[in-house]
Amino acid sequence: MIKRIIFKKNNNYILKYFLLFFLFIIILYLISFYYFTNKEYFIIPVFTDKYFIIPTNKEGEVVDYLDKKSLNNINKKIQNFKFSNISELNYTIQLYSNDNFENINKYLNNLLENKIEIIDDEDIFIFYKKTEIGTQYFITYKNYISKNNAYESCYLLSIVKSCLILNLQN
Repeated sequence: MIKRIIFKKNNNYILKYFLLFFLFIIILYLISFYYFTNKEYFIIPVFTDKYFIIPTNKEGEVVDYLDKKSLNNINKKIQNFKFSNISELNYTIQLYSNDNFENINKYLNNLLENKIEIIDDEDIFIFYKKTEIGTQYFITYKNYISKNNAYESCYLLSIVKSCLILNLQN
């Protein structure tokens, strides 16, 4: 009988310690779960550097392969094309813009083939702007005196999805 009482006392202590240890594990798990779920995993810093650098001084480097025919033929196609004089344009609706002249030609041919009933050839202006990055080509529609006239006409056009009015005098 004494052994039973001793065993029961030991059993109660083991059960109490086991429950205490189990409770400690659960509390530790909950604290760590709270800590790791509310923690920011990583921070993306604000990018303040330049995306690209255009060197002003090439330090005497010679550009190779300038005599290739494929490069020279592109320039001849562009030189033979008659661009519009933008000094006469005030406000105009941009239809398409690209830095590749071949894409401009494809879009223009497609536009004139499919919308010949709607668009007059004289209302289309094609010009380019040279920047430090490269040349950007534009196809625009009509010349308007004011920005309001261009907006009113733009919303009536079915050939544009969203209106982009260019002010070429600025």
